[in-house]
Amino acid sequence: MKRTVKKTLELGLAVVCLTALLSCSAEAPVRTAQYAKQGLYSAVLSDDGSSALVGSIQHGGSYWVNAVNERRFNWNHVKGEYSSLYGVDIDPSGQYAATGGGRTLVLWSTVTGKSEGFWTTPGDVQSLKLTQNGDYALVGLNDQTARFFDIKRGGIKQTLRTGATVRAVDVTSDGLLGITGDDASNVTLWDMQTGEKKYQWSLSNIIGSVALSTDGKYAFGAAQLGNAKIWSTRTGKELTNIDTGALEYRHASISQAVFSSDDRNVLIGEVNSKVSLIQVSTGAVQKEWELFTPNGRPSGASVLALAFGKGNRYYAIGSNGYLNVLE
Repeated sequence: MKRTVKKTLELGLAVVCLTALLSCSAEAPVRTAQYAKQGLYSAVLSDDGSSALVGSIQHGGSYWVNAVNERRFNWNHVKGEYSSLYGVDIDPSGQYAATGGGRTLVLWSTVTGKSEGFWTTPGDVQSLKLTQNGDYALVGLNDQTARFFDIKRGGIKQTLRTGATVRAVDVTSDGLLGITGDDASNVTLWDMQTGEKKYQWSLSNIIGSVALSTDGKYAFGAAQLGNAKIWSTRTGKELTNIDTGALEYRHASISQAVFSSDDRNVLIGEVNSKVSLIQVSTGAVQKEWELFTPNGRPSGASVLALAFGKGNRYYAIGSNGYLNVLE
């Protein structure tokens, strides 16, 4: 009995020590800035991390320049009212942005701040992603579809029927490949020219996040409190299994992911404030950070937006309304 108790105590101490070491290995941001006081519904960063667009819980949409933390424009769908924006994006060129809330979708110029198009959608907007120069928008809806909008001229180019609410979407900048993640636990890769499915992969739960690499070679998908994988878009075969259990010794919910421009790494963010740099070929964790949380407020913030900056600099925005600069 005593030997059993001693071994149990030793094992417990080892776990505590290991947990402490892991906690210490997660680095803090080198700089933070508050973009919303009451938290966010949605957020996105430009591809280089230089600008941000957030959907605030209390004050609608706003566009920011991150180098000086300056709010450049306030964007809402109804004059005199603050819109609840659940989907936002900045196109790869950085010249256009889109906001979606309820059944409305608006395209904006990031240069002038003016609206370039206002459209209605057949379902409530859950997520959205723009192609190059803001020509098209892939929009995930609660009507069991994702729609590929000609957001500049109007009209729907493709209707992707999933059979479940589409929580997450991504599309390549050239608009050739799209990816959706839905409540039926499916990650689906689409040919956006024909609207046909190329591949479909099933995970262990409702899909929380999806991403495509810049060149369209790789696809990422993660289930809420479940598994996460990277696949080849050319063969449909699994390339890497992301061990979400190893991230915190339990299954983590990955809320956001973005590939590096060279496809070597993927930056992932969790609902519990953690950001990890993952090697694409092996799934190994290269580095970890924890988002800033003000004292006296509920601990933790879901990671809503991520971006690779220049060199070894990274950007993240948490649901608590703070921009985090990571190194």
